[in-house]
Amino acid sequence: MIYKTIRELSGAIQQGETTPTELTRISLERLQEYGPVLNCVVTITEKRALKQAKTAEEELKKGKNRGPLHGIPWGGKDLLATSEGIPTTWGAYPLREQRFDYDATVVKKLEAAGSVLVAKLAMIELAGGMGYKQPNASFTGPCATPWSLKHWSGGSSSGSGSAVSAGLVPFALGSETWGSILSPSNNCGVAGLRPTYGRVSRHGAMALSWSMDKIGPMCRSVEDCALVFNVIYGPDGKDLAVIDFPFYWDPAMDIKTLRIGYLEKVFEENEKENRDKNDKAVLETFRSLGVTLKPVKLPDITRK
Repeated sequence: MIYKTIRELSGAIQQGETTPTELTRISLERLQEYGPVLNCVVTITEKRALKQAKTAEEELKKGKNRGPLHGIPWGGKDLLATSEGIPTTWGAYPLREQRFDYDATVVKKLEAAGSVLVAKLAMIELAGGMGYKQPNASFTGPCATPWSLKHWSGGSSSGSGSAVSAGLVPFALGSETWGSILSPSNNCGVAGLRPTYGRVSRHGAMALSWSMDKIGPMCRSVEDCALVFNVIYGPDGKDLAVIDFPFYWDPAMDIKTLRIGYLEKVFEENEKENRDKNDKAVLETFRSLGVTLKPVKLPDITRK
């Protein structure tokens, strides 16, 4: 069960192969055992998790299904505000006892979708706001990738990438100002989605840069990222930068019907070695799948 995707776990719950409580206990046990090994966990939210799992289970017995995230455990980067006495440390030792009396919008949305919060996960202190060049910039210690305990999982969403990769949680939320979702996702071998600015509310999240911060999912598959994003996106009336714009995801979609635009100049400006790698990794892959690619040129907005 520990390495299954959200879709697979949701199916297992629906078919009676497991329950929200069982999945939650598995996550809690793995967080207890491997969290200290990887330095990826700040706080295990056992009391809240078991309460949410019980509620999810009772609702399913009554025929109430909140969707594919119903009963699925998850972990949040520890810059997301959580109530019920759960600390939100922002990765900084002086703030290890900091508490809020409300939940961040994304935490509320995931609870409304039936998800179970099992842990607050490690991060670089103040999301790198103090600057960092090495993994020690976290009071929980250097967060390791499960693939090699000698190697850093990346920042600043260190614990989120590590915990998903190690099968401690099926999915996690990270935040990114400049690479903090993509870096640990890459280092830990998981799928990470850094949403476009203004798609997900940051209410209740520590701000590093209001004009750049984004919150997004880190999961075991691209489809899982879409399932989580489908729950957390959209305006809440509190983060006024968020636009009201729809999101469409159809797992049965024929990928050949997609038309994808890419910034031609960005690919051209890379050094030849990187350009060849990018072409092969991105452009050639899409072309091999039959996707239509269209180079896009940005307008020249330089003042003359």
